[in-house]
Amino acid sequence: MKILLGCHLLFAGSLAVVHGIHAQIQASVTRELIWSAPGKEILSPQFSPDGDFVVLVTRAYWPDGADAEGLPDSFFKRLEVHAKADPRFADPEIKMISLAGKVVCEARYGWNPSVSRDDKRVVFSEQEKPITGFRELASPEAGNGIRMYDCGTHQLTKIADPEEGYLDTPFFSPDGESIIYTENEAVNGAYGGSVGIVQFDLQRRQTTTLVKKETVAAAPCPPPGSKQSGLGTLTCSEVKGLTQSFPRIVLQAGLVGNDVLALLGTPVPSPGDMYTAQSYDMELVSVLNGEQTLATLGKRTSESDEDTSFQTVSGGKVLIFSKYWKLLSVATGKPLPDIGPQNANPKSRYSPDLKYYARAESTEPGQDPDHFVLYRTADGKRLQSLRKMTHVYGAVWNSDSNRLAIVGVPKNGASAMHHVEELIIYSVH
Repeated sequence: MKILLGCHLLFAGSLAVVHGIHAQIQASVTRELIWSAPGKEILSPQFSPDGDFVVLVTRAYWPDGADAEGLPDSFFKRLEVHAKADPRFADPEIKMISLAGKVVCEARYGWNPSVSRDDKRVVFSEQEKPITGFRELASPEAGNGIRMYDCGTHQLTKIADPEEGYLDTPFFSPDGESIIYTENEAVNGAYGGSVGIVQFDLQRRQTTTLVKKETVAAAPCPPPGSKQSGLGTLTCSEVKGLTQSFPRIVLQAGLVGNDVLALLGTPVPSPGDMYTAQSYDMELVSVLNGEQTLATLGKRTSESDEDTSFQTVSGGKVLIFSKYWKLLSVATGKPLPDIGPQNANPKSRYSPDLKYYARAESTEPGQDPDHFVLYRTADGKRLQSLRKMTHVYGAVWNSDSNRLAIVGVPKNGASAMHHVEELIIYSVH
């Protein structure tokens, strides 16, 4: 969804003082691994806490929309025959991969995995129903719960199941003793989104609500005794279906140091979901020990070309995108001086130590990004252009800021008949 964020934060200073040693930072980039699963997509990669493994999702490539144009009917008939023989052949599979390219742990079937600090357990959202041939919408994902898989014992542990909707995006707490996950519903027509956050204590097997999921009627009821009637009166009491509404949307949640932060949106001027609301009041909230607002970010509207998100960095700080990437102290909730020239590219991915950022760029103006470029944060200097591909989808750093993983389609992998995506891991020093 394309949206606009009106910036209400005042940040001290325009450019941070660049220390001499920081200004001299250079990057030595080495390609450490190229891994692929021909015929499959590579989704939601992330490093293990120690940076020695990457956990990701693979799913058989089933062209849709523009990707499907021009393909012969025989191509889709083969997919349908395969789906009939194995209704789950295109369902998502969890894989943990070593830096040598070896798959060291696998689990079926699920989304958005995260690894424990000891590299022994993977937590993910289990795909309850076969989703082969279907889009990733709220309905096919309804009923999905949170599972934990032990890579050594191969034991699958049930963490939580939803009463309605589905559960998603789990990750381990900073101390590793609990799992945090989101409660999801249809919030944008058929598309799902997060509307609550829950913490599950692994020892006590108890849940704690961090952000309460609430449901209200999207259409307000007329005042008692008024003459208003018809459709408005009928729909005002509806809490399900197209009139379902959530007072707040959880746009992002994640670990930042020893805390859990959430980016929340409250609809303006009244409760309404993303399908009906025109704008949202945005705030960044600490939720692990009760809700505490760290920053109010103004309004975000559906007509915007901007993204609103945050990135975890080291030292108890967080980067927030509001017109450009800005630094905030989690401890005080106060803005910090800019870390370099203003970077207005919302798709940039910063190393946690803030020395570098990787930005997706296009070889030809107006085209989709086909490579990443590494920049020095302190002065915005372009350091190195990484491998050019047909498309690049995303990048993620490890917590030590010395490895960068990129997913994209190589030059010889763009054919739907022989689709290939690659995970490329670079060492950065």
